[in-house]
Amino acid sequence: MSNSDWTSDRLSQDLQFKVVGEGPPRYTRTTEQSVEFVKAINDRGLVTGYLWVCDADDAAGFERRLVDRNLNSDIFWYGKLHDAKAQGLSPSQALQRLFTDPGNPSDGRLVPDTRAVASSLAELKGLAAEGWTPPKEPVPPLGYRPDPPISDAQLKQAEARSGWLYKVDEGYDPAGRIPPHAVEGAWQVNSRGALMRFWHNPAYGSAPATATPSGEATAVPPIQAGRRPAGRALLDWLEDPRAPRFCRIAGSSGSGRTHLLTWLAAACPPDNPHTGRRVHVALSAEGLTVRSATWLLADRLNVAARTPTDLMEALQDGIPRVLVVTDLDRAGSDLLPDMPERIATELLTPLLQVPWLRLLVESASGTPAAATLTAAAPGWAVLDLDAPRWTDRDRFIAWCARRPDRPQVVADQVYPSPGLARQATRLAALTPTGAVLDPAASPADRASDLAAAWWAALPDELRPAIRSLAASGRPLTAVEWISLPVDGQSFVRKADGWVSPSADGRGCRLEPEQLAQITAGSPPFDHAALVREITTGLRRPDGGWADLAKVEPGWLGLLLRHALYAGCADQFLSDPEFLVHADPVEVTAAFEYTRTTGGPRSELAEAWHLGGPVIAGASDPAVRAAALHAWLAGRNQEAADRFATESGQGWRALWSYRRGDIERVHRTALGYGPFSGLLAVAVGHAVRFIDPGTGSDTAKAGPVRLLDRRIAGLACGEDGGLFMLNRLGAVTAVPAGGDPGMPSRAAEGLPEYIDNGVSAIATLSVDDGPIQAVGDGGGKVTYVRLGGAAFLSPDQPLHNGPVTSLDLAQVDGGVLVVSGGVDGKVWTWMHGRPPMPDPVDAREHPVTAVAVANTPKGLLIASAWADGLIRLRRWGATATMVDLRLGLPARDLTLTPAGLVCLALPEGVLGLTLD
Repeated sequence: MSNSDWTSDRLSQDLQFKVVGEGPPRYTRTTEQSVEFVKAINDRGLVTGYLWVCDADDAAGFERRLVDRNLNSDIFWYGKLHDAKAQGLSPSQALQRLFTDPGNPSDGRLVPDTRAVASSLAELKGLAAEGWTPPKEPVPPLGYRPDPPISDAQLKQAEARSGWLYKVDEGYDPAGRIPPHAVEGAWQVNSRGALMRFWHNPAYGSAPATATPSGEATAVPPIQAGRRPAGRALLDWLEDPRAPRFCRIAGSSGSGRTHLLTWLAAACPPDNPHTGRRVHVALSAEGLTVRSATWLLADRLNVAARTPTDLMEALQDGIPRVLVVTDLDRAGSDLLPDMPERIATELLTPLLQVPWLRLLVESASGTPAAATLTAAAPGWAVLDLDAPRWTDRDRFIAWCARRPDRPQVVADQVYPSPGLARQATRLAALTPTGAVLDPAASPADRASDLAAAWWAALPDELRPAIRSLAASGRPLTAVEWISLPVDGQSFVRKADGWVSPSADGRGCRLEPEQLAQITAGSPPFDHAALVREITTGLRRPDGGWADLAKVEPGWLGLLLRHALYAGCADQFLSDPEFLVHADPVEVTAAFEYTRTTGGPRSELAEAWHLGGPVIAGASDPAVRAAALHAWLAGRNQEAADRFATESGQGWRALWSYRRGDIERVHRTALGYGPFSGLLAVAVGHAVRFIDPGTGSDTAKAGPVRLLDRRIAGLACGEDGGLFMLNRLGAVTAVPAGGDPGMPSRAAEGLPEYIDNGVSAIATLSVDDGPIQAVGDGGGKVTYVRLGGAAFLSPDQPLHNGPVTSLDLAQVDGGVLVVSGGVDGKVWTWMHGRPPMPDPVDAREHPVTAVAVANTPKGLLIASAWADGLIRLRRWGATATMVDLRLGLPARDLTLTPAGLVCLALPEGVLGLTLD
């Protein structure tokens, strides 16, 4: 059971505060009288504060010197005073007793010779504050916006809406079309109703989009079977700003739902000059799971996402999009019958909350998936193709007239269903009598009658071939169908005339679905025998695979599906060579089926899901193999090595560091001082130190509590102190080992005031002193060598917009600064050298991380972008550039002096080398 599954009744109970007593006796902490005080001095001879007493008011306390770095000295001395009060001592008696207390090295000890009197407690507080300057409030980075508060009622609304609640300007209907400039952003809450964060909409407050000349629109292809009314309605839905954001396409099997949406996607490409007629993504859900649907949808939207939550986060960008999902009722196939409803609940329902997204989803009425979507989308629209209003009768009859044999009879009996028309016409051409259907019956009932007539007319010698098509659970190409080793194989070509082509025209399928249902009532299909025969044909004499690169991925996926039916899929799901060449959609469904049926969760399955965002959208098996190699390194080394062989990449993963699905990685940094040679990893609620040689936690240092999981930067000082940058531009120094009261002195090197706010930090520890660098919200980078040197910056900002990441390296006697920005550029800069004419890299996606190191084999620069691309460039005897994608975008990059590349992805840290 994961941590997220843990529940307790106490979590939902109201907090009750009960007075159980007055608590332990304490001295009063305030007085208007004069006070007697004495200094506390630590082992370094520094005054940590003043312990004071006043017998007149039974008062005592400790005033910490504000310039002292030990923030906890008052806690130590108040503990001593509490003990004295418990023993019944007066304040002056307590003071006398504490003169004999040894204290401790950091909090100090009381020095009797420093005894003095202050006229008031205020005077003593002034003495404690001498030499202390209040810190200046940090300047938030340029573009920073504070999070709006959320009420308890809004928290409950967000929890009821799949964890998301949008803050919309007054005057707009939350269920209707809302322009992006009127949506401030969204609150995100977890499954327990706790606020996670507020996502600001970058388009909020911008000028409303104005209509621009569209130019000549993409030509609309002709629409067949009299479906012009339905097509016109969908075009109007796209263009009408008052139309609901969600429209469901309904109708019985064979009504032409998929054909209609395929036509719409072709008529309205994403680059259509007619901006009101754009479909940005069309996705067929047939055979998909929640995971694979998420991965493919993200891939086609050009964002990176592993889970529906990741996808929702990636789409909080204020960019209007239209998404089309077809074949939702065929998701998961019959192996995962609840998958249509799960996709509707876990993936589509959250997307329906996004004000700038519009969804067209194909799902028949009366299904759990349709009910889920209807409940999630107030003000939804439904276009039911079984309704005659959406099919022009005259044009439908004319379309039927162009089909062979008895068109008029067929048209009367099958209107308004194109699928029934095709199959009825086909049956009429193949048999003397055809089928007589009742025009008054519902399309579904007519489809059942047609299926019965079709099965009765089907020759016995063709039935094995038809059963093999039905047993496959998906459309088969002619080559696949003929290649199935079943009885009656020679009749496949003849049977082809008895079935309909798939919606994309590239295969055959039994449609309407009633044909497959009536076929399923025939003798059971021997899936195990089929698996044995196909596998035998793919094996070499020595038992190894033949060249699977020459086998169609769909054919291997079909083999895997039959293996699942036969209960023998483990042999394929544990074979690295098979996994990288088989259809990723089928493999994902197979892993899901294995999990839901109680099978053990294998390391291969875990690696598959971690690399899913790359695996699903990659057509190259080598890319899939590289991702699986990375996530298995150090966990299942034998499989990792086999995937490395399959990928042929120019890098090698050494280890992967994860702490489960709950604790996500935020940042990494190279350790210095007592933690030199270690890697600091901000993961979950803590910063942990791991050994970069093995990727495992080290006993050298315990975890440090993470102040804010949404840290914008992490760096380490020369003495091991940690610096955490928050979104407000404030850098907090946190001690890590050694003297717990002494933050790293590198904190003194931070500029106290930066005009555009600190947006990135970096440190470098070298022989002639530590170096601190910052990037700001205006695109400028600054660094200083601690010890009184001036701050150094380029003459002009390097970036257009905030610096998102930077790093430092000592190169050729100088300091090389590498920075990445929201503008997608990666720049290098050295003080005293001519500026570079061009950036190292420039892409259209924001940079999420950069790193640099002067390694034994040359200068190495690593860069990562928001779309998930990671690029490694090394200059040396031989220049090297490697691009890789391993999952979600990297949140941080760290390079060791030896050249080890540490990639901090949300799911874990990967250690790899180019050697």
